[in-house]
Formats: sequence, structure tokens, C-alpha cells
Amino acid sequence: MRKETQAFFSELVHQDLSALNLIDSNFLMLNVELAKHYGIHGPKGSEFERVVLPNDSSRGGLLTQASVLLLNSTGEDSHPIRRGVWLRSRLLDDPPAPPPPDVPELDSQSKDAAELSVRQQLEQHRSREACNDCHRGIDPWGIALEEFDAVGLLRDKIQRKSGRKMVEFDVAAKATLPGGHEVNGLDGLKKYLLTEKREQFARTLVSRMLAYSLGRSLELSDRETVETITAQFIKNDYKLQKLIQLIVANAAFRSK
Repeated sequence: MRKETQAFFSELVHQDLSALNLIDSNFLMLNVELAKHYGIHGPKGSEFERVVLPNDSSRGGLLTQASVLLLNSTGEDSHPIRRGVWLRSRLLDDPPAPPPPDVPELDSQSKDAAELSVRQQLEQHRSREACNDCHRGIDPWGIALEEFDAVGLLRDKIQRKSGRKMVEFDVAAKATLPGGHEVNGLDGLKKYLLTEKREQFARTLVSRMLAYSLGRSLELSDRETVETITAQFIKNDYKLQKLIQLIVANAAFRSK
């Protein structure tokens, strides 16, 4: 799963593709094991290769990759809060404030919680005033990813063990994002990111790649550099090769 994400990013760089493919793409990088896991036909060997997706596929981009989805799960089921925090932090550079120390984790393991859908659990969690303000800005991002289980498989039902019995819920992936924009599942979320958050995503990618190249956290004095590179990056159609060239040519990198 980790190698899929590495191969995907490598393909974007070596083929000089748009970084917007990180949000949504018409292809995946798969080998036979991962293709079988996803239920996709094509690859025959252990090497990763480019697989074009059908037009009606729900896959494409980082948010459908098992590495990202499993990272932000309990290992047994999805975890909308972790997924929402990851998306805001890594794709939009807008991490929510850390929770107060006395606020408990979302409990999905107890018998009482197992009888509730994820949406109902989150509503219960938000009933605490200390939780509500933050979670209104986190939960919708993760709810939109509920079509994917802990290991990145598509689903329309969620099954969970409660004592000796199994309970089942319909997947509910409709969400209202901060600002009132409604999205229906991951397809709606990706469209929103590409239309409403494209520049913010570009600035986030520039910031992260610049910090990586400099080997340090960015400072206030780096803001002008980030803005300059971001404008040029967007002008060049979000091409990753161009972004790397812009960073390497910048005085901040050459004088590190």
C-alpha cells in the first residue's frame, strides 16, 4: 500500500503531470496484489504499472489509496475524525487545534457505540460543548470518505460486531462542509477541492516541498518565497517537474 503511493507520486514527477492528480486522477499505479485487493483487473506481476480507470470509477487521487485510508482508521474500521484532520492538515495546511486534554477519543469499540452508526457516534461526541466547535470543522471532511473502509475497499454497507451479533448500517457519506457547501461522498469532495480549494492546495504543496528541500520548518520570512513559487506553479499548470525546478532555482534553496 505504501509503495502504491510512492509509485503514484513518482509517475506524476517522471511523466511531468499535474499535481492536481493528487486530488483526483484517471489512473492508479498498481501491481497484481493491490489490483486484486481493489477488485481491478490488469496487472499480472509484482511491478507497479499505470492502470487507466473507467470514467465511472470512484477511485483516483490520494484519498482513495489504501495507504492513506488505513493510516487514518482504527485498523478495523474507518475513523472520520482522523481522516478529516489528515485532509485539512496535509492537503490544505489548515490543521485544527488539538483537542483539550480532558476530551475522550471517539469510542467505537464499546457495546453501546457499536449499536450506533458513525454519524450517530459523532453527533453524540459533539453534544459536549468543548467538542462541538472543533468537530463542526473536522467531521464533515471525514464523513465524505465513509464509502471506503479501513483498508480502502469501497462499500455501501457498514458491518460491526456488537457482543455476539452483527449490526449493519447504510453508508451515509453526505456532508455539509464548513461554509455550508454540501458534498455527496468522495466524488463531491474531490470536485469541491478542485474548484474551491485549488489555490490553497497548491500553496500547501509548495510549502511542504519547500520545507522538505530546505530540511527545516518554514518561518514567517519564507512567506514571500512560498507566494512567489505558488503563483509560478499555478501559472505552469501545477506541473510537479516545474515546481521542483522553481524550488531548486530559488535563493532560499541555493543558500541553505
